[in-house]
Amino acid sequence: MKLRPNSKIVLFLSFLLIIVQVGCASAPTQRTLSKKEKARLLVEAANGALFEGDAIGALQLLKSAEAQDDSLPELYHSRALAFYSKRDIQEAIKASEIAVKLKPDYADANNTLGKLLMDDGQYKKAEAPLLVAANDPLYREAFKANTNIGILYYRQNQFGKAVKHLTKAIEEAPANSCISHYYRGHIYLRAGDLKSAINDYDKATHKFCSTFGEAHYALGIAYERNKQYDLARKKYVDVKQNFSNTNFAEKAMERLKYLP
Repeated sequence: MKLRPNSKIVLFLSFLLIIVQVGCASAPTQRTLSKKEKARLLVEAANGALFEGDAIGALQLLKSAEAQDDSLPELYHSRALAFYSKRDIQEAIKASEIAVKLKPDYADANNTLGKLLMDDGQYKKAEAPLLVAANDPLYREAFKANTNIGILYYRQNQFGKAVKHLTKAIEEAPANSCISHYYRGHIYLRAGDLKSAINDYDKATHKFCSTFGEAHYALGIAYERNKQYDLARKKYVDVKQNFSNTNFAEKAMERLKYLP
């Protein structure tokens, strides 16, 4: 019988509880979990549910975790991610704010809160939490925060600051910097630095970034502006073939009509 994601999580959690509480058969005493330990196990189970795409199951487990111990910042960060996956950005923001209030230097939660506020158009409020995460020397995924704050500054036309953080993100995680290359390419294109724009857009289309259709389209535009019409033509056709039924594929075909 194939278990549903919820069933898998429940069995996993039950197994952990049995191991910790019962222990070895020869043990003279029984180990009892504290409420905080139970809450942490429930949060881990919720994260497993999120990994399997079960946001509702995750929220149910997190509610149970909160009943055990409502002081865990990780609980509210996971809740924020669950609400975000349900496209409920306001509830996600509320949960992230609680996580950061409980642990002000919580880098993951600060990055999540900043990203959510930025997506909600609250640019001024988004800056502070993103800077906390981006400037944390112990944060393994600081490149995400640097990418997010780079995008934030880009949207506010603060291009110097944007380039600084996007470049830092690229240096920190070259293989995971599709978005950073893409936005830095936009800035170079606006500045008329076509060679640098082409270089960034090209890097935003390689390896893990190969399915980034918007970057392929942007590369075609950069080729066109640099009067590399054969390369632009080839790229626009590539966009149409590989990213059909997208608005940028339609735009690529429209631009193709007017190439020399």
